Amino acid sequence: MSVATLSTRGQIVIPVDIRHIVGWQPGDEVVVTVGQNASEVRLTRKETLDEMAERLSRYVKPGTLPLTDVHAFYDQREPRL
Repeated sequence: MSVATLSTRGQIVIPVDIRHIVGWQPGDEVVVTVGQNASEVRLTRKETLDEMAERLSRYVKPGTLPLTDVHAFYDQREPRL
């Protein structure tokens, strides 16, 4: 367990051992969220577009063309009521 101290400016330094474990580098963007109870805060590295595309590509059938014309996509579908 590592401990960080909150500065008077509201800043913390993430300990080097933690940064090495999670692979964070200077310049990485970090998303800060508050848990269900107000005493828990979660830090996660913001995904790049390439990382997001790679993760989501697992859900796309091989050979599926990228959606470039949304209006044509909806024109081809049967209307829903």
